[in-house]
Amino acid sequence: MVNSLYVHVPFCRKKCPYCDFYSGNFFELKDDYKKAIFKELSIRAPEFSQFPTVYFGGGTPSLMEASFFETLLSKLSQFSEVTVEVNPEDAKRDFLSSLNSVGVNRISLGVQSFSDKFLKFLGRGQNREDNVRALEETLSLFSNVSADIIYGIPGQSIEEFLEDLEFLLKFPVKHVSLYALTIYEGTPFEELLNAGKFSLPEEEKVSKMYYEAVELLESRGFKQYEISNFSVPGFESKHNLSYWRLENYVGLGPSAASFEDGVYTKNISDIGEYISKINEETLPIEEREEFRGRGLKEIKLIMGLRLTEGVDVKEIGIEEEMDRALKSSEVLKGLIDEGYLIYEFPKLKLDKRAYFTSNAVISLLIKELWEV
Repeated sequence: MVNSLYVHVPFCRKKCPYCDFYSGNFFELKDDYKKAIFKELSIRAPEFSQFPTVYFGGGTPSLMEASFFETLLSKLSQFSEVTVEVNPEDAKRDFLSSLNSVGVNRISLGVQSFSDKFLKFLGRGQNREDNVRALEETLSLFSNVSADIIYGIPGQSIEEFLEDLEFLLKFPVKHVSLYALTIYEGTPFEELLNAGKFSLPEEEKVSKMYYEAVELLESRGFKQYEISNFSVPGFESKHNLSYWRLENYVGLGPSAASFEDGVYTKNISDIGEYISKINEETLPIEEREEFRGRGLKEIKLIMGLRLTEGVDVKEIGIEEEMDRALKSSEVLKGLIDEGYLIYEFPKLKLDKRAYFTSNAVISLLIKELWEV
């Protein structure tokens, strides 16, 4: 069974300098792209018509006409959660109303900040006023609205970040995603950082921002269900939960990834090549990796430990590895004794204090499970 469908919409008016997702302003290919998406769906999933969740990400999905979403959804017989990422400057009432009428029931708004100074630094196309108007318009039509907020921006104080979050929580959003500004290879921000044009805040400061935000969100009734994601109970992103639980999903569009029965594939990150391959009725795959045995266990562990619920060691097949490592690994025993990992058989999860440094803790765990 395939649980989720992801559609990558690669169009952007201009690319944000921190973004490493595949996108660009190749609007002359928009019509060809739409035809290719519908054709790829028929090639990839002819036997599937029921996807519990559908997610349109980007890029900027809100640059597409409502008819695009309507046509794709009309090809599916059943879906329960349909998310569209919307840039605040595109959150106009007519467009949002059209999305609502064609079956979209969840909106993810790229708010990022309420500070004009930091929005400008991030290269965003909106200002504070746009964010406020977008929230008001979206919430008047949708009950399930998520907002993204970036923290750890150069020059940003802890107080400024918390003021951003406090202001967001004046609106009845049901979901909040928090992202520390990360410098990715090949982005304009990497070049600027290397040239000394700005410096990132110290890790201790960014960590304090994170944990104070967690405390604030929880005090307002939000439940942290994943390292970076918080929701009013019952409004977790079902689509993203499917990813973290490593359930089968299909991705459409240039650079989109799919995972089916332990096989990961990724499409070509080039819209022209993508369209050409699809027109030849060839899947435009540029990466393929099979996860079996230890590899599958590892990826399930890496993904599952991002969830606050953790993993079931029996379900992912690492019961023996845990038993062996607990007898022979002082490092693993230390992680548990010091409270970074919580192991109450069969559940294994990260303690809250390990969330901000989760990659390091999970890497240590994997090393001890298979290399002791």
